[in-house]
Amino acid sequence: MENRNFTHESLSQKVAEFLREEILWSGKYHKGQHVEESEIAERLNISRAPVREALRELENQGLLIYVPRKGTFIPNFDHDDMMEILDIRYMIESRVFEILIKKDMLTEEDFSNLRKIVDDMVASARSDEPMEKKISAFSEYDITFHKYLWETSGRKWSNRILRDLYYQLRLAMMQDLIMEQDIELSAVMHYDIIDSLKHKDLDRAKKMLVKHILSLNREYSDNIS
Repeated sequence: MENRNFTHESLSQKVAEFLREEILWSGKYHKGQHVEESEIAERLNISRAPVREALRELENQGLLIYVPRKGTFIPNFDHDDMMEILDIRYMIESRVFEILIKKDMLTEEDFSNLRKIVDDMVASARSDEPMEKKISAFSEYDITFHKYLWETSGRKWSNRILRDLYYQLRLAMMQDLIMEQDIELSAVMHYDIIDSLKHKDLDRAKKMLVKHILSLNREYSDNIS
């Protein structure tokens, strides 16, 4: 992307997508780090205006914080911040699960589509690709899986909030070491979520959701039972 010249109307959106990937998955940024508008514009060979818009979008998503007269920074979430974000995501997403089960909204085609996403996720986690590529691929498959469920529930505001919380939770965990076995473990857990939803076992679906969310956090993954 750094070598592209963006000229279409969605330039700021493309910049936001690029920066979001860099912040969450590349390891380029760290908590508390200063994000310089001019440096990004120069690196992407574009004007500062779309970068400024992109930074504002990421601020609205909670992935950046603006400090007057100092600039824009990566938030430094602490333990309590992370647990609060986790709690909110769990409350909203478990409600989505409840609606999907009670209203019988998932069809056999949906379960087949979900399983295909997980098959690809697990295959990627077990591949010989470099770790950086595996982490990036996992993140795409993971949010595709969860967004499928959020969107199927028809709860548009829950969908929007959960998307932002997904990114914030990842940001809160960004300094934790993500190991190959963690990715595979978390990928495989999606089969249990599918199975629980298919058998309308809400309690188990909620339990597997918690285990999955925590499986990529080194501080808590060892305590999952």
